[in-house]
Amino acid sequence: MKITFKKGLLAAIAALTVCSARADEGMWLLQLMKQQNSIDMMKKQGLIAVDLDGTLIDTVAVNAESYRRALESFGFTLDYDYYAAYCNGSHYRAFLQPLMGGSPSAEDVERVHDLKKQYYAANMDIARKNEALFVILEALRPTHYLAVITTGSRQNATEMLDHFHCTDWFDLILTQEDVVNNKPDPEGYLKAMAHFGVDAAHTMIFEDSAPGLAAARATGASVFACNQF
Repeated sequence: MKITFKKGLLAAIAALTVCSARADEGMWLLQLMKQQNSIDMMKKQGLIAVDLDGTLIDTVAVNAESYRRALESFGFTLDYDYYAAYCNGSHYRAFLQPLMGGSPSAEDVERVHDLKKQYYAANMDIARKNEALFVILEALRPTHYLAVITTGSRQNATEMLDHFHCTDWFDLILTQEDVVNNKPDPEGYLKAMAHFGVDAAHTMIFEDSAPGLAAARATGASVFACNQF
């Protein structure tokens, strides 16, 4: 990748992810790079790995409502603010235990999670996609491998990506079923890098939550925090 192209790429990403007011500028830069670097864009030059929930798509409300309904079936409560502050981005086994009295059986935790997955599809209409990040990914698909790395289930991740008609954008989708250690452990991101044979210097990661950002930074890749839609 040419140095000037890389600098322009990073400028465009910064414009799209850090300051939403500069989204038009970022889109213009990406379009210009697509036009002026058609030869360089004939081969894959790196990896872009993205978190799903809260990064690529705002699913916080979807997950909160699905878990609320599942927990209510077992006599427990959950409100949106608590989920957004203390659960989003974490593995369900970690946050469901305190919500279920502190010492539920492993079987009951799995029952709640399985029920949540059933409610998920019914709530997908309240999800919102990250328009700026979608622009980046669409522009860079010809030159970069794209991967989704999520702590969510494969079932729900696939349902959400299908809902926004972008499943086929991604060369790799890794979910909680594909790793031993979930975020903040970097296992998922490192697996993606190894899968494509791409090192940290040629990898960009987009994340939103504290566990996700910790996992991303542990890889040594370039990390972009997505905190607004």
